[in-house]
Amino acid sequence: MKDWYHTFADDLWLKPDEVGAEEAAFIKKALGLQRGQSVLDAPCGAGRIAVHLAHAGCKVTGIDLRQSFTDRAAARFRAGKLDGRFFPLDLRDMDFAGEFDGIYSWLGSFGYFPDTGNMAVVRRYALALRPAGRLLIDQPNREALLRHFVASDTIRGWTVKNRWDPRTQRIESDRIVERDGKEEHNRMSMRLYTPNQMKRLFASVGLRVEDMYGSRNGEPYARSSRRLIVVGSRQK
Repeated sequence: MKDWYHTFADDLWLKPDEVGAEEAAFIKKALGLQRGQSVLDAPCGAGRIAVHLAHAGCKVTGIDLRQSFTDRAAARFRAGKLDGRFFPLDLRDMDFAGEFDGIYSWLGSFGYFPDTGNMAVVRRYALALRPAGRLLIDQPNREALLRHFVASDTIRGWTVKNRWDPRTQRIESDRIVERDGKEEHNRMSMRLYTPNQMKRLFASVGLRVEDMYGSRNGEPYARSSRRLIVVGSRQK
């Protein structure tokens, strides 16, 4: 399923705008962001979270593979007369150095690449942080997902078929949508990490894990949590 993220339908990526304010409030608190500080949203989608962080006084940079998304985010910022910059870019090609007080990868936007590619992304996140800057990565909680594994489901009118590959530790999914009387298949593959694997991943690039949450409500991570939200800081 190589490079599947290039062909995944746009409307299956984006969450409703109305959830952005709540998500931004949690991210701001978890990263300890203050007015005037710089934050990187990568990948940023169409800016539903970034716009709220900008309203809170943060200096926002957004990156996404899809230019249609970064164009929409930039237009949203222009309409609101907000300060922000957006780049269509593969996460593995980021080239920032000590620029950000906070970085976040939200709602299962991490784990798309092979293990070496995922490591490269975390390394680039770490390089982009200022000393004591914080990185947040959010994934589905692997343990809870496997304990209550659902092979087939219907979500918002999509048929979703899932398979777990224990060798690669990846969830392989196919979201099937009917458009104009035809079935459209949107296949995706995500590497899911355990808490200890995340700690090792962070440590390998000089980041110390400081917090783990199980939801955007700020609940501490537990084995039964739906999410694994890991926050680590760059060591000085």
